[in-house]
Amino acid sequence: MPSRSLAQNLPDHTLIVGGGAIGLACAWALADSGGRVTVLDAAETGQGAVWASGGMLAAGFEACFELEPDHPLAEPYAAFLRSAQRLWREWAPKVQALSAQALGYDQQGSLTPAFRSGETERLDQAEALAKRFGVLTERVSAQALSRMEPNLTPAQGALVFPNDGQIDNRALGAVLKDAIRSRGGEVIEQARAVSLLREGGRVCGVRLQGGDEYKADCVVLATGAEPFDGVPEFARMIPVKGQMVRFDWPRAAAPQRVVRALSIYLAAKSGGRLIAGASSEPGETSLETDAQTIARLVEAAQAALPGLAGVAAVEQWAGLRPQSRDSMPIVGASEPGLYLALGAYRNGVLAAPGMALLLLESLGATPRTATTDYFSPDRLALRS
Repeated sequence: MPSRSLAQNLPDHTLIVGGGAIGLACAWALADSGGRVTVLDAAETGQGAVWASGGMLAAGFEACFELEPDHPLAEPYAAFLRSAQRLWREWAPKVQALSAQALGYDQQGSLTPAFRSGETERLDQAEALAKRFGVLTERVSAQALSRMEPNLTPAQGALVFPNDGQIDNRALGAVLKDAIRSRGGEVIEQARAVSLLREGGRVCGVRLQGGDEYKADCVVLATGAEPFDGVPEFARMIPVKGQMVRFDWPRAAAPQRVVRALSIYLAAKSGGRLIAGASSEPGETSLETDAQTIARLVEAAQAALPGLAGVAAVEQWAGLRPQSRDSMPIVGASEPGLYLALGAYRNGVLAAPGMALLLLESLGATPRTATTDYFSPDRLALRS
């Protein structure tokens, strides 16, 4: 958080457009630092992409299995994810203390089993990347995995990420909203911003769909995959649809860690919810599910967890991940008075506190680091 000497750089009033994980995290960081903040959510806070997500805090898995190792920002991004994961250890108890809603913060780790012979090679590759990216891992045998997670289908071993974890994504919005309000911040729901207001060559607020105007010293766009006219062309998001299912399943019969298999993930949440996902459909914007994809997810979940055989999914849904042109976050000033906090893509929940602190750096409220420059709106990869 800002030092006393830098905290004075905070704007007197910041308006944040978007009440998802990133927008709420930015609002919390500002409010907790003494800034005046107002969040405008087009619908109900925490009911969009964050509600539809898996709530993963899986910096290890993401760096070793999902990050393109030849990406020019591979090392900075892996380090950023690890930093965000560490921040959750500080944030989770702090915001939990300000809300009656249980956040469901879980630090038991994640694991990637090798169910098929060819998958052991993927584990070998991931283990090598873990050493490159500084990710803590543990390779376990088939017997050790069976002792760790006796309810899983027997596998040929697994790669364990002991620092990974999860939260209850469907509680996150309510918890952060309570925390923001406890610090004097304002969260306004059913307030869809449709355009930016400008005065004297700088952004000074937004106009809502009904015509009302909200003014502030600066505006932060944290609109996720949802289109917004004020987003510059270089920062327009590519929506990536993901479909998921839920089973009603006793916690004792579910995996105790998050299972990030190569064909399915399983995450046991509070109240006997077992989430399985997710598809990846670039460019799709419909939130409708389709029978073929849902059937594939159910089949993969049942293959990984034999106890689910014959058990029907009780809920199915879809969400949209916001992917930038280079698949990296975009945080910082876009023009005078306008800041962006976009492009978390697969890692909105995990990256939220990290992106919030990058915003504070961009505002001059904390010392600027190289990470801020890596993910700045000014980087060349967004302009080409």
